[in-house]
Amino acid sequence: MKKAFCMILALLFTLALSACGKMDSPAPAVSGGDPSDTPAVSRSDPSDTSVVAVPPSDGQQYQPISQAGTSCTFDPALFGGKLQSCAYAGNGTLFVLADKLYLYDTGTSSVLATAEAPLRDFESQAIDGGYVLSGMGDNGMMAYIYDSSLSLNKEIAVDELLQGDFVVSETGGVTASTDGKKLAFAAMGGLYLYDLESGSLTTLLNVAQNAGTASIGISMLNGAAFAQDNSQIVFFGSGNSIPAVDGEEGFSIHGSIAVDGSGLKLTKPSGYEMEEMQSSVSRLFFPQTFTQANGTLLWIDRATGSANTLSFSASGEGKDGVYGSEQGDYVATAVLGSNLTVRVYDVASGALVATEVIENSDPTYFNRIPRIYLLDGAKTAVVVLGGSIIEVDTLVSTFTFGE
Repeated sequence: MKKAFCMILALLFTLALSACGKMDSPAPAVSGGDPSDTPAVSRSDPSDTSVVAVPPSDGQQYQPISQAGTSCTFDPALFGGKLQSCAYAGNGTLFVLADKLYLYDTGTSSVLATAEAPLRDFESQAIDGGYVLSGMGDNGMMAYIYDSSLSLNKEIAVDELLQGDFVVSETGGVTASTDGKKLAFAAMGGLYLYDLESGSLTTLLNVAQNAGTASIGISMLNGAAFAQDNSQIVFFGSGNSIPAVDGEEGFSIHGSIAVDGSGLKLTKPSGYEMEEMQSSVSRLFFPQTFTQANGTLLWIDRATGSANTLSFSASGEGKDGVYGSEQGDYVATAVLGSNLTVRVYDVASGALVATEVIENSDPTYFNRIPRIYLLDGAKTAVVVLGGSIIEVDTLVSTFTFGE
């Protein structure tokens, strides 16, 4: 399950960003109705819950939107077609996938660049001088390297490059070093390092050759990310005990290895089944498989490699989606029912800093998990509902969190 996280309603992508700075009593950004109907909600106490009702669409909300008291505005005419998703692009910018790919600056409410969308769904990584977008294409995993103006520099068919191995995970299957010089691939059969300058491919871990430690063997890799100033690669996947334990099934593992292939470390987290890896600037998040979610989140510090756990407010929280922020300072959870409840947590302290309830008369929007994007600097959450549902228009809601 991919969780892959501006209230407006539009046939076009209509995105309204609320405050980019601190406000004493921030109000949720709502579009699609009379702005005077937008309720003002104080978030001085994170236990306060804001409820935002999204009015039904009339398909005519195409006028520029500006919310009084904020420093951000958004013009929906900048985007065409149905909004499908967004992705972090670094420093408060977002990739917006609609009729094409837009690079959008949330601080100035302007489109910085556009390009033809290379994939229907993708992960993005900001690197020195540009971006790496990766995802599953018609012929397997693809990676696209762009400069800062979204000019395509290089296109890589990853599965062809691996010659017999395959990347199956769209979340962490391809990762880039921050300097943009190397890519790492977490594939079914191993972990690979690709030098973009020389074109050389190095196998760091080979599952067929019993990669692992004295007590844990690696059976499959699902995701990876560079860490510790690009000197290490952190990864996760599944493993088995050495020697084998009667009746034991495979279990989740995470580990690290130096880019020169040395210093392999493996850890089996007790009673924790990882579903994916989410990369932020400072932290790596490992949400649990939704059937096993127990209200906790494992995360790793990218600078030190230390592993930590964040506890949510409820024991089953996390099964409807966990979403790390761009920088990694915050995490949001989604709780679906007849409406959507979004909770935002400060990762360092573990404190709940905001709770937002999003409602709509059409229950279709709550039949699938949302996409939630947290902008650390602006302390703004962007919630996208219905982006993957063809039958409905996309709803986008924004709210501020923290102090």
